[in-house]
Amino acid sequence: MKPPPIDLSAAPACRIGGLAWIPNEHGEVLTVCANYGENAGFHQLPGGHAGGQQSNLAAMVTHVRYETGIDPAPIRLLGTDWVPHNTLTTVATGQNFIYLCGGVRSMAKIVLPAAVENAEPDFSGYLWQTPDTARSTMRPYQLRRFLGLWRAWKDGRTTVMHGGRPALSATAPEAL
Repeated sequence: MKPPPIDLSAAPACRIGGLAWIPNEHGEVLTVCANYGENAGFHQLPGGHAGGQQSNLAAMVTHVRYETGIDPAPIRLLGTDWVPHNTLTTVATGQNFIYLCGGVRSMAKIVLPAAVENAEPDFSGYLWQTPDTARSTMRPYQLRRFLGLWRAWKDGRTTVMHGGRPALSATAPEAL
């Protein structure tokens, strides 16, 4: 099947994001608890969407500094995760780039952003997690992503996911 023609004057809506995989000396990974949108009350990897002409890597660094007070040290791309359009929340399709960052000591000072006056803070806490602990703190799609990235991290490889599921394997969805 021939791909559709490309109209460079009207680019498709697609969010680009950068997330961080920050391990500690115990082999746990840093997550933050969001207080907004559909993620309220659940943990996720720190990072966020690019703004303006920002790259996914710059977005990761900016968001991690804001969300945790940590100055991340990216080492390599750990994985990508294509996120389909969410018809329930009208959130646009997205492509997240997840970077393996240099480790941080488990006792490092994590500084969550302060709340704006008369508003809930964006983040209410953080946890150092493993697959076992993440099962009770993450939404299902965040958990799928976490588990896929965990396997890639432990195997020393890079993973490509679609909606948190492996995209380049025998179990990849047939029609994307």
